Amino acid sequence: MTRAHDLLYSSETLKTEILSTPINRLGSSIEGSFLGEAVRIVRRDMKRVGITKLQPHFYLSNGYGCIEGVPNISLSFVNCDELLEELNQEYRGFRYTPEEVVDTIRHEVGHAFCYAYKLFRTKEFRRIFKVRGHFFRTYPATNRYIRRVNPWSKEFVNPGGDHYAQKHPDDDFAETFMVWLRPRHNWRRWYKAKPGALRKLEYVDRVVKQFGRKPPLVESNPEYVYEPYDRLTMTVARFFRAKPVHYRRLATGYVDSDLKAIFLKRPPLANGRPARTHHHAHVFLRAYKRLLTPRLAARTKVDESTVAELIDKCIARSRALDLWMRHADDERCIIEVTAALTLLCANFAREGVFFVK
Repeated sequence: MTRAHDLLYSSETLKTEILSTPINRLGSSIEGSFLGEAVRIVRRDMKRVGITKLQPHFYLSNGYGCIEGVPNISLSFVNCDELLEELNQEYRGFRYTPEEVVDTIRHEVGHAFCYAYKLFRTKEFRRIFKVRGHFFRTYPATNRYIRRVNPWSKEFVNPGGDHYAQKHPDDDFAETFMVWLRPRHNWRRWYKAKPGALRKLEYVDRVVKQFGRKPPLVESNPEYVYEPYDRLTMTVARFFRAKPVHYRRLATGYVDSDLKAIFLKRPPLANGRPARTHHHAHVFLRAYKRLLTPRLAARTKVDESTVAELIDKCIARSRALDLWMRHADDERCIIEVTAALTLLCANFAREGVFFVK
C-alpha cells in the first residue's frame, strides 16, 4: 500500500465516514458478509434436523428479530462489517462473536418455526411454556425482566448466561429451540439436572419431528417487514448516539466536508422524483476524472495514481452521501472541485499529508 492510500483509508477516516453516512447508503448486504455464511450454517442445521418445508425470509434491518406471527427474520446491518462491529462495541458496549451471531439466528428461526406452525395456539405449548393471556400482547416492552429472573431455576435453558428464556414464553421456546438445534450438542446430558428445561427440549424434539417436513401454516412474506435496511435513512452516528469528533480529528483522508460544501444534500422533487434540472455529483466527478487527473498531477507534482485515487475517494463518498448538483452549476462545481483537490494534492506534495493541521 502507498502512503496516499494509507492516509485516504486510515481506520479513523473510515470510521468517521461510516458514522456520517446514512445506514441505507453503507452498501451493506447479507450476501458477501458473514451474515450470509451464518444464514447458510443455520439452513444446514435446519435440513439436518428435518425442517425442510419452512423457508424463513431473511432481510437486513437495524437489529435481530422475527415479525410477530410471520416467519420473516431481520438481521442486524452492524454484523455486515468489522468496522461497524468495532463502533458498536465502542458506543453500545457489546459485540457479537461469529458463534453468537449464528446462535442468534438459530433463536430467530425458533420464533419462525413457532409462528409458522402456530404452536403457541396449542394447549400443550401453552401448558409447557406457561403461557398466560394473549401470546403476543403480553410480551414485555423492555428488558426489565432481568429484575424478576430466578438464576437458580431448573425450568429454563440459559445458554448465553442472560436468562433470556425467562423474559417471555415466546423467547423461552426460541432459546430452547436454539439449544436443541446446535449440532453435536448433547442436550439430554447437559440438562439432565434441569428437568423443566429438559421437558421443553424434548417437546421441541417432538414437534420438529411432527411438523418439520410439513408445509407451514403461515408462509413467509417478503413484503411484511419491519424497518428494512433500505428505509433506514438515519446516519450511523445517530443510530449509535455517537459524536464522531474524536475520529474526525484523527481522520487523514476525510473529504466529506469539502464535498458537502460544493454539492447539494438532496435535489428538489418533481412528482416524487428528483427534478431533471439536477444530477448525481458522483456521475459528474467520474465524467471529469480523466481530464482532472493529469492536470492536477502536473500542477502539484503528485503522481497521477495518487490523484486518481483521491478522485475515486471523492466519487465513492459523493455516492454514499447521495450528493447532487444542478446542471446549471457545472462550471462553478468544476472550479470548486479543482481548487479543493489542488489544495489537498499540494499539501501531500509538500508535507506528505492531505490535511495540514
